[in-house]
Amino acid sequence: MKTERYSKKIFVIAVAFVMVISQIVTLAPANANTVMPVAQYVSSSGSVQNVAPNKATYNGKVNINVPITKVLAPFEADMKNAADNGWYPHGREGKNKIAYIEYNVTFPETVDIGTITKTNTSSIINGNRIVTSVNGRTVNFKMYLNDVNWASIYNYYNSDKANPDAHTVKLEIPYSITANSKAEAEKFESERITAQGNFAFYPSGTGAMFGFGLQVFNTDVASVGFTSSISDSPSFPTDVGTNGDLEGDLLLGSETEHDKVYETTKDAIMDFTGALNVAPIKQELRRLESVYNSSGVKVENINTEFEATITLPDGMEFKDANPEVALSGENGKFEITSHSILNNKVTVKLSLKNASSIKTYSQLANAVDSVDDTLKVTVKGARFSGSATPDTNYTVTGYVGGTFTAKATSANNRVINFSYKWNGKQLASGADAIAPNDLNKITFTVKYKIPDETELTATEDLMGDILIGDETEHDKVYETTKDASHEFTGLLNVKPIKDKMKQIEAAYNNPLNHRVSLDNVDTTFTASLELPAEMAFTETTPTAKLEGANGVFKITNVQKIGNKVTVTLKLVKNYSDYDEFAADIKSVDDNLKVKVSGAVFTAAAKPNTNYTVKGEISGDFKGTATMNATGKVVKFKFAWKGKQLPEGADAIAPNDLNNITFTLKYKSSSPTVVTPTPNKPVVPNKPNTGDRSNLPIYLAVAGLAGIALIGGAVFKRKKQK
Repeated sequence: MKTERYSKKIFVIAVAFVMVISQIVTLAPANANTVMPVAQYVSSSGSVQNVAPNKATYNGKVNINVPITKVLAPFEADMKNAADNGWYPHGREGKNKIAYIEYNVTFPETVDIGTITKTNTSSIINGNRIVTSVNGRTVNFKMYLNDVNWASIYNYYNSDKANPDAHTVKLEIPYSITANSKAEAEKFESERITAQGNFAFYPSGTGAMFGFGLQVFNTDVASVGFTSSISDSPSFPTDVGTNGDLEGDLLLGSETEHDKVYETTKDAIMDFTGALNVAPIKQELRRLESVYNSSGVKVENINTEFEATITLPDGMEFKDANPEVALSGENGKFEITSHSILNNKVTVKLSLKNASSIKTYSQLANAVDSVDDTLKVTVKGARFSGSATPDTNYTVTGYVGGTFTAKATSANNRVINFSYKWNGKQLASGADAIAPNDLNKITFTVKYKIPDETELTATEDLMGDILIGDETEHDKVYETTKDASHEFTGLLNVKPIKDKMKQIEAAYNNPLNHRVSLDNVDTTFTASLELPAEMAFTETTPTAKLEGANGVFKITNVQKIGNKVTVTLKLVKNYSDYDEFAADIKSVDDNLKVKVSGAVFTAAAKPNTNYTVKGEISGDFKGTATMNATGKVVKFKFAWKGKQLPEGADAIAPNDLNNITFTLKYKSSSPTVVTPTPNKPVVPNKPNTGDRSNLPIYLAVAGLAGIALIGGAVFKRKKQK
C-alpha cells in the first residue's frame, strides 16, 4: 500500500511538470528572435567651449525619444495572444514582478554626466518607474511596464498606436569632456557612443518562480557621434603645410644644355647658376591669406631657409679655395647667410632678410611676393682640372631645397602653425641633354674639345723616395756606423704613368698603327742628391747607376758641386713615331732606380746625431705631335717637380711630402757595418695614380705620357672629322 501511494505522488508531480512545460511552450512568442528597432530614435548633439590655449570642452547630449508602440509593433500578435489568455508579464525580478525594458548607453571615454531627464507619455510604461544608474562609462535605464496583465497592456498598445509619436519615452543624457590637445580632440571626434537594450519576461509565474523560460527580445545597436568639430576649436593650433616640389635648373649664362651637351674650351672659367622657380610659394601664401583672412593676423618665429648645392664631377674643380657666390632675383628680401665648400661641392644657404622685423602676415606675404618668380644663385670659377680629357662628358649636379615655418595668431586668438618643405625637381624645358626624361636630378653636362692646333702646358708632381738598400727610413731614423760607405737609391714607381698611357690611348681610340708623328722632342730631367756638411762623397765624380730603364733612358751627365751631386737623364732615342715611343715606355719596369754610391761621414760628424740627405728633381719635356692623315698639330710643353712618396716619408718629418729626405745617424759604440733590413715593401700596394715623382726617370716617362695624350688628342680630332 505504501508503495502504491508513492507511485501516485510521483505520477501527480510528473503530470504537473508536463503541464507547466506545455504552458511555457504555449506562451513563448514565435518571433522571439526578432530585433526591436530602437537605434533610429537615438541621436547626439553638442557644442564646443573654448577653455584655454590647447584646451577645449565639448558639451554634448544623447537624445533617446522612443515611440513605444512602433518598437513593440513586431510583437503585436504575441501580445494579443497573451491578452486573450489572461496572462501576466512576469519580470526578471520574479513571479508577479512586472517586466521592464532595459537600455544601456556606453560612452567611449570617461565623461562628466549631467542631470539625466526622463519624460514619459506612453501608456504602456510606468513613468514613475524609469530607474537610472551610472556604472563607469555606461548609463543604464530600466523602464518598467505598468503593473497590469497583458490584456491591459494590449489595450494601452492599441490606444497609443493611433498616434505613436505622441506616446513616447524620452531620455536625455547631458555629458561633457575636455580635450587637452588637438590630437586628443581629433581622437574624440573619431569615437562613437553605442547603445543597446532588451525586453525580457517570463511567460508563466511558475517559470518566473523557478527561473526558467525567460524570453529576451534584444534591440538593435545604436551608434552616434561622440564629439563634433572640437578639433576646430580656436583653442587648438591649426597645422598648415605640405611637402612639395619646386622646379629648378642649372645654367651657364642663359644656356640650359637641353638640346645638346654644352661645349667649351679646356681653359674656360665657368660660372654655374642654380635657378629656382619660387612662384608656387608666392601663390600659396596668397591662397592662405584668403583662407584665413589675414587682416589682423600676427606672425612670429619665422624661419624661411633655402639650401642650394653645386657639385663638380671628377675632372673639374673650382679655381679658388673659397669660390665666389652671388644671389639675384631676391630684390633685397632674401640674403646669403653662409656658403662653404667640401671637396668639389659648394653649399649656399639663403634666408628671408630681417625676418625678425616682420610682425604681420601681410608683411610676410608682401616680402615674399616682391621676389622675382625665379631666384638664382651663381657659383663662380669652375674649370676643368689637369685630369680632364677632351670630348668627355662631365656632369655637374645641382640640388635645391627649402623650408618655411612660422606661427600665426588671428584676431580671435586662433593659432596657425605653418610648416612647408620643398624639394627641387629638374625643370623639364631645361633637362640635361644626356638625360632629358630624368626630372629627379638637376644636372648640366659640359665637355671641351682640343682645337685643330693648340698648345698644351702643364706643371705636375711626381712621387719618389730615397733609400739605402731597401730601407726607406720611414719608421725610424736609419742607424749605421761611422766608417760605413753608403749607396743612396732614388726609387720611382712608374706604373701609374704606364697605366695612364693606356687610359689615354683608350680615350683617343688607340692612336697606333703609325698614325701620329713626333717632332722636335726634347727631354731633360735633373735629379740631385745633397749631403749634409758632416758627410761627403769619396769620389770627385760619384758613380751613378740606372736600373729598370730597359734601355729606354740613360744618364747623360753626373756633376758634383760641393756636397751636391746632380744627375741628368734623357731618352736614349730620338722618337719620331708614336708607336715606337709607346712600346718603349711600356717596356720600362714599374720601379726605376738611380743609385749614387760613395757617401761617408766626415771627421766633423758626431755619433747619435741626425744627418738628413736631401733630394731634388725637376724636368721639362716639349715637342710636337702631328696626326699624319690630317696634319692636325698639338704643341706641348710639360714640367715636373718631385714630391715625397708618403710610404717612404722621413721618420723625422712623416707629414712633409714637399721635401724628399732621408735621415741617418751612427752610434760610436757600434763598429759593425749595418746591413739594411727592409721595414716595408719597396713598391706600394696601391700605386699613387697621380703624376708625382722626385726622380728624373719618372719625370721623363711622365713627359712621354704627355705625348700619348697629345697623340690621342690629335687622333681624336681626326675621328671627329
